[in-house]
Amino acid sequence: MASSNSTARIFTLADQSARLGAKIYTCTFDLPGEKVNKLSRQVMGEFETLLGELEALGREGKVDALVLVSGKPGNFIAGADIEMIQAARSAEEAEQLSRTGQKLLDRWEDLPFPTVAALQGAALGGGCEFSLASSAIVMSTDPSTRIGLPEVMLGLVPGMGGCVRLPRKVGLAGALDLILTGKTLPADRAVKAGLAEASLPKENFQESALRWVNANLPALKAGKRLAKEPKLGGMGGPLGALMEKTPLGRSVIFKKAREGVLSKTKGQYPAPLEALDLLQATGAAYGERIRGAGRDQAMICEAKSFGKLACSNISKNLIRLFFLTEGVKKSKGLVAGQVGEARPVRVAGVLGAGVMGGGIAQLFAEKNVTTRMKDITTQALATGVQSANRIFQKQVARRKITKRQYLQRLNRIAPVLDYAGFHGTDLVVEAIVENMDVKKKVLAELEGQVRTDCVIASNTSSLSITEMQKALKNPERFAGMHFFNPVAKMPLIEVIRGAQTSDEAVSTVFQFSKQVGKTPIVVKDAPGFLVNRLLAPYLNEATYLVAEGVPIEHLDQVLLDFGMPMGPMELIDEVGVDVGAKVAHILHDAFGARMLPCPMNEKVVKAGRLGKKNGKGIYNYEAEGKKIKKVLKPEAYEILGVTPKPGVVADEEILERCILPMINEASRCLEEAVVASASEVDLGMIMGTGFPPFRGGLLRYADTLGAKHVVERLKKYQSRFGARYEPAPALMARAENGQKFYSN
Repeated sequence: MASSNSTARIFTLADQSARLGAKIYTCTFDLPGEKVNKLSRQVMGEFETLLGELEALGREGKVDALVLVSGKPGNFIAGADIEMIQAARSAEEAEQLSRTGQKLLDRWEDLPFPTVAALQGAALGGGCEFSLASSAIVMSTDPSTRIGLPEVMLGLVPGMGGCVRLPRKVGLAGALDLILTGKTLPADRAVKAGLAEASLPKENFQESALRWVNANLPALKAGKRLAKEPKLGGMGGPLGALMEKTPLGRSVIFKKAREGVLSKTKGQYPAPLEALDLLQATGAAYGERIRGAGRDQAMICEAKSFGKLACSNISKNLIRLFFLTEGVKKSKGLVAGQVGEARPVRVAGVLGAGVMGGGIAQLFAEKNVTTRMKDITTQALATGVQSANRIFQKQVARRKITKRQYLQRLNRIAPVLDYAGFHGTDLVVEAIVENMDVKKKVLAELEGQVRTDCVIASNTSSLSITEMQKALKNPERFAGMHFFNPVAKMPLIEVIRGAQTSDEAVSTVFQFSKQVGKTPIVVKDAPGFLVNRLLAPYLNEATYLVAEGVPIEHLDQVLLDFGMPMGPMELIDEVGVDVGAKVAHILHDAFGARMLPCPMNEKVVKAGRLGKKNGKGIYNYEAEGKKIKKVLKPEAYEILGVTPKPGVVADEEILERCILPMINEASRCLEEAVVASASEVDLGMIMGTGFPPFRGGLLRYADTLGAKHVVERLKKYQSRFGARYEPAPALMARAENGQKFYSN
């Protein structure tokens, strides 16, 4: 039977009793016109109609069990409609959204027959909460199938009962692990955690799910727990149970969780802290489902927390970032009027087996791309393979991959001393020394070894793509593909369009960047491209501040407190002091006095201290067990020729002198069309430098300050320090006209 009238468009009921004997129905959720199922106002309205129909069928005794399935390949329910949440204008309106969803899922939970969520594809946020309100969850072994509550990534807490139901199913410690981190679980781990009742083969999954329900129908009707018992307290056994079931044990769990959150977020993201308070206030615990007044009270608390967070600036910024990344997923890297189809990339090549080359080869192999890695010595190749090997071994140690997967991935990297096999590559990335003449020579040599349709890219961080194109017979197939170090961790790739780069080459590199799990932005071929150009004044001003006597560790701490993932002096070590010095000179040559490098980094390079890569830079890097510890030693100041003077510069000035020059240079980049929009600047800075996401990005932060204020402060510093702080004409125009970088 199919549901009647408008409900048939989204939810379709089908009677499976003829095949199974028992009165088992399927309910297929398939939102028309969308690639994924999401819980929008329209869906919730029609879900309410469906619930009325199901309640009537239940009263008539016509249903033994109902299996919820998705009509979307690779997706169960992606969650609530984020635009609906973003549109909420007050905490009260957002709270009411939450209560509406909660009440509908309460009715689903209270149906007079068991319901089973059969997941083949992602069940995230509201999709997970829908599943938790069901009597049982079965999951497909398909890799696309994952379940979790990632709301904290949007600055929210779960708002449709997730904070209430999850602890009762997986225990307090298990629930905190999922809610506070936003992590998602595949089928096997969900079963192990006690979240899902069964993991079923992806082949013929829906049929298997129906047979599982039929086989377990008596237990489902009796309300028996079919899921594995969770490891209470994170350890299981009597001690774990004691931890979760006694006031003292629970206080320890919450205390440790709070310490972990504060250590990771520095208190700058309120959602995980709000989740902790919420779970503590509602008595979250492992046990039977709660219903009636107890459930209502807990749900009201959850809705209030959701409403409070949904209207915060931090949540608004994180939601905007979510839409920026979603926009990249839908983009081909081309603007209106540009036409070019991306070529598929199945086999890739990497020239150079150094830190970047080895990291790039590792990434490609991890993403199932057969890769040939070429260098001129066996020692260099061995270093590149070892670099990839270390990353894969860490993944094994953390149980992210099996030993078999480790071997499969490592074997996808073929280290070679010549161009054997390069004729079969679809894309080759050059990652050799940053020297224009050497790059031109190698690229000309490479062109004769690959097919005419092979796309060639350079991983250069600062050299001109247009200049390199002069060495090629077919320059239109050449583009920049700038990875950030370390490749395995940094999500951004700058796709650089040279003067003769074709739309097809840009689209191929852009789409391939997404294929290997990165976030690409298309950048004009200009000195420093986008991120390094903006980062240069930040790092340069930090070094000038140290030259004035600001203690290195204090300087780094001020920027850490602002939200940066590491301080600027540590970042110089991470990038490589020598690399940073070289880029600084390139930018100085291009832009003149405003990019005049502080001479102190040259002193560090001359002392043989190149940064983290050789164990000594601004800081020393020493082994401490399996970890590397960062230590500041007096010799750093001796090499720099500086005496630290605590308090010599106020913290507010330290922050302004590091951040405002970046805003100033970003304004110039927009004026020069280095990127097309402020949102691309912000995406690049968040993904490429770790600029604090909760601030919305560099230019979103600039809007909170106001262009007038930024210009006034720049002029003040210009009077003291000269051209480095000269306001950009475009920024002054914004200040005069009262314009922001964003219209909303």
